[in-house]
Amino acid sequence: QRRRLESIQAGTVGAVALDRRGLIAAATSTGGIPGKLPGRVGDSPLIGCGTYAESTLGGVSCTGDGEAIIRVVLARRALDILKATPEPRHACQVAVDVLVEEGRGGGGLICIDWKGQVGWAQSTSL
Repeated sequence: QRRRLESIQAGTVGAVALDRRGLIAAATSTGGIPGKLPGRVGDSPLIGCGTYAESTLGGVSCTGDGEAIIRVVLARRALDILKATPEPRHACQVAVDVLVEEGRGGGGLICIDWKGQVGWAQSTSL
C-alpha cells in the first residue's frame, strides 16, 4: 500500500487575492510528500514560509522544496523585497534567486501587491 501511495501525484495549490476594500489574503494547500517522515511539517502551514499576507503590502503563496522555503522564510522574504522594489514580478524573481542561492532548493511563488499588481517567478520548469 505504501508503494501505491508514493506513486500518487500530489501538488501545491496557492492563491493570492485583493478585495474591493483593499484587504489581501493568501492561501497555500499542499499535496504533501509521499513517504515523508512521521511528524514532518512542510512550509505550507508555516506563516511566513509558504504563505504570507499583509494588507498594507501584499500577499504571497509559495511552492517547491519545503525545507529550502522554510530555511529562507520565502513568503515573508518576498514581501520584504517588495518593500524595497515596488514591482511584484521583480520582487518574486529576487526571492526565487534567494531560494536557490541561500536555501539551496527550487520552487516558485506568486504575489499581489496592495495596488493589485501581480508577479510570479520560478526556478523550476512548469
